[in-house]
Amino acid sequence: MLTSAIPAQAHDSPAVPLPVAGADPTLTAPPLEPDIPVSRVTAWQDDAALLLRERANLGPVFRRGERVILLEAAHNHLVLADDGARFVPLVREADLPVDLPVDLAVLERALGAELGRWRAGTVRFQSAMAMTLARALVPAVTGLAYGSGPAERLANALGTLDDGRSLLRRAMPRGLPSSPMGARKALAQGLHQAGCTAPGLLDAVQASHATALRVLGTLVRHLADTPDWQDTLRAEVRSAYRPAAGTGAAPETLELVDMATNEALRLMPGPLLVERRVAADVMVGEHRLEAGTLVAISPALTHADPALWPEPQRFDPLRFAAPRAAARAPGAWIAQETLPGGAGPAVLAAARLGIAHLLDRFVLAPAGEGGKVLLRHAD
Repeated sequence: MLTSAIPAQAHDSPAVPLPVAGADPTLTAPPLEPDIPVSRVTAWQDDAALLLRERANLGPVFRRGERVILLEAAHNHLVLADDGARFVPLVREADLPVDLPVDLAVLERALGAELGRWRAGTVRFQSAMAMTLARALVPAVTGLAYGSGPAERLANALGTLDDGRSLLRRAMPRGLPSSPMGARKALAQGLHQAGCTAPGLLDAVQASHATALRVLGTLVRHLADTPDWQDTLRAEVRSAYRPAAGTGAAPETLELVDMATNEALRLMPGPLLVERRVAADVMVGEHRLEAGTLVAISPALTHADPALWPEPQRFDPLRFAAPRAAARAPGAWIAQETLPGGAGPAVLAAARLGIAHLLDRFVLAPAGEGGKVLLRHAD
């Protein structure tokens, strides 16, 4: 178990050579560990399955191609808690997307107005929410008036980028861009015309929308399968305020909604790898990593590790209750720290407000394949 990392020149013990993935042909395709959920692996496709096999055979630290892979929770904490002295992001800080300045009051009102147009029945949730979320997020981060022509054009471009296949079938009648490239160009032009020219803003807006859409999709899918949790969250929302009635603003904390949102973040397949560059020679356990080495941690595997998260595929927001969170190993929960650059605040706000409005209005139930959800009016 890794407990620390110290400069290599200050370590007297000889370093142990790193295992190398693929060096032994017998290690390339052994069976998966029995406690790894197979459906979770297939969601990450072949690369993640291979990574799991390599960890089972080589241990939690090994070289794979040009990267050194670090697969313990303590490694995550070591890398992400570093201030850049030992592990440096591959993108310069000046080039990172900015954190979006989200006007929560505007986001609240716009989400309420958009979801107020939804009707009971079966919907393809991802497609429906893509445009709903875009129309709420654009005025909240740009200052454009909700429902105005410029805001609608930006929302059309943003929604097309993140749900292109379903929206592009209706592109001409709705005036949407005809390709993802065209949508990104339209989004960039619209932001510039709105005076939103901060470096990295385009990427931050797109990442915020795409990630919030995935979080909401994951959360809705699991809540549709767990009516008890639906009822619990709905009761919390209604005891704090009534979104559909417009009575009061959303409180800063909806404890159970926030716990459920975090659980959706954990269950949502995250980045397979997050990379850093070693700034100076460092010892990781018994292995010496030289300056310039490319290292990678894996949020996706961490959040599905049965040793860290018992029954990892089960939806259980109580994992994030204060006592259990306090007892969790450092580095076991890294979803918020590894959200796309600039996306964090907008993602969390959009997810919690979106699910609050949905649950106040509707009861959710599964409706077959293709991401369909049945909406019934909530009492």
